[in-house]
Amino acid sequence: MKIQDAASRDSVQQKWPSHLVIVRHGQSERNVAKDSAKRAELDSFGSGLRDMDTQLTQKGFEQARSVGDHLATQYRFDVLYSSPYLRAMQTTDEIASKLTHKSPIVVEERIREIEFGVLDGLTSRGIKKLYAEEDARRDREGKYWYRPPGGESRPDVALRVQSFLGTLTRDYREKSVLIVCHSVVVLIFRRLLERWDEKDYLKVDREEDVKNCSFTVYDYDRDKNKLVLNDYNSICYGDSD
Repeated sequence: MKIQDAASRDSVQQKWPSHLVIVRHGQSERNVAKDSAKRAELDSFGSGLRDMDTQLTQKGFEQARSVGDHLATQYRFDVLYSSPYLRAMQTTDEIASKLTHKSPIVVEERIREIEFGVLDGLTSRGIKKLYAEEDARRDREGKYWYRPPGGESRPDVALRVQSFLGTLTRDYREKSVLIVCHSVVVLIFRRLLERWDEKDYLKVDREEDVKNCSFTVYDYDRDKNKLVLNDYNSICYGDSD
């Protein structure tokens, strides 16, 4: 029986990458503006610039180079996937500059930031003031299911990330893959790979923000025939950097 079980495990075809590393982009100018607006109790942190055109701060560039130095000692990536948003692409470029093995960079729209629709650039104070009905609907529907006008819910994001995972299982079996994306997308990857429900998602979301330039790592477990979480929300720079 044991011999048969071992033979059965050996015959299982690996459909996943061997290593999947997911990095949130470095600190962006919008991250700083949002924090400042909250402290000052302002209605908005938008500057008129499209969210996708927001770039990294100097600190964000430094964070990206630090994570690049770290990943260069751990992995030889076969491909680097980046969200098309400028802050993610800048993070990807900085990481790539530190890797000894030069891998292709693929810009992938399916791992872009969640779309906030009419609420884009507004603080909670601004939403209550300008969109009182939407604020009430958001409270009723809950953070996970709520979809703002012109925007997306978390399940909407999950649909496109699920499609992207299909690409990985088709094209990058037994490979090492780096993904640079956004905080919501990092959690959606976890939701799909670990089969969370709404309750699981919200629990982790409440516990701790996904840090700028943090990395989340999945390794393939042959016995379980799936990707298993090895590290989450880790950073390789000081919090005061």
